[in-house]
Amino acid sequence: MLGLVSAKTTPNATPLHISFTQNDNHIPKNGNKTPSPLLKRTPSPSSKPKIKPSKKTLQEQRIDESSLDNPDLGPFLLKLAIDTVASGDNQNKALDYATRASISFEKSSGPGLDLAMSLQVEAAIYCSLGRLENAIPVLERSIETLDLKSGSDHAMAKFSGFMQLGDTYSMLGRVDRSISSYEYGLKIQIEALGDLDPRVAESCR
Repeated sequence: MLGLVSAKTTPNATPLHISFTQNDNHIPKNGNKTPSPLLKRTPSPSSKPKIKPSKKTLQEQRIDESSLDNPDLGPFLLKLAIDTVASGDNQNKALDYATRASISFEKSSGPGLDLAMSLQVEAAIYCSLGRLENAIPVLERSIETLDLKSGSDHAMAKFSGFMQLGDTYSMLGRVDRSISSYEYGLKIQIEALGDLDPRVAESCR
């Protein structure tokens, strides 16, 4: 259980978590197959290769030209982070996108559901990089930014944050803190769904 993807959670919906997949090794990261050697051209002795100056991608230009307090930038950066993880590209780049998305959400909308979701994605990427200690304060912050009085969406996001925190502590071998996080999460889930909901029993397994 690495991180939450959906920012919209209803009482009848099971929280989704992001999963990391890698591309096939024989397919380049740009998605294009390696061209056949028969299609290669042999340059004439007189011709010299032209070196074009590197240009920033459209995405990088958009990020550089935008201020982090722009309310449209947070969702854009968060999508970039998730897409980069899914494509198997540089995970450090995905982490950079997620971190800047969290900063943007905090500046533009303040504490709330969007910021919490972004922080949970950021923490999941930290875990995928093996940086478990870095993930813990990010998850704790995601939990603190949510208010149970704001409705079921906040409650289920807080529940997911505690469960993700429990998983992270478990991977670090901190059993007591892991169990404590699971207990807090379970309590929130029961209050949001009721103790007879089958999803509560599933969480207890």
